[in-house]
Amino acid sequence: MDDRTPITAEQFVTTLENMTKAWEALSADKRLPKSEEKSLYDDLKNICQEMINRWHSGESSHPDRESLAQAYPQNEQGLKALQEDLYKINTDPFVTAADLQLKLVKYTAAD
Repeated sequence: MDDRTPITAEQFVTTLENMTKAWEALSADKRLPKSEEKSLYDDLKNICQEMINRWHSGESSHPDRESLAQAYPQNEQGLKALQEDLYKINTDPFVTAADLQLKLVKYTAAD
């Protein structure tokens, strides 16, 4: 995997925007309670696994899903690589803003 191109902040922002749209499509009572609010970086392993599974299954609507699936195989090595690459861009201002927007939509249900 040394020759792979890591996910960019822009690609990750697109992923976060897609997640936000999916949560927006749910009624407020189907969303998660505000008291459970957390950054996706707090649950990164599970988020990465879901992203990789969606890229490989074709379920993802991400425009770069095929190249991302190539860069991150559906195995422990791909999972670890994606986690490492996402940690490298976690302070990007656009990533931070997209993560915040996702939280604002995802965690709106009553406690």
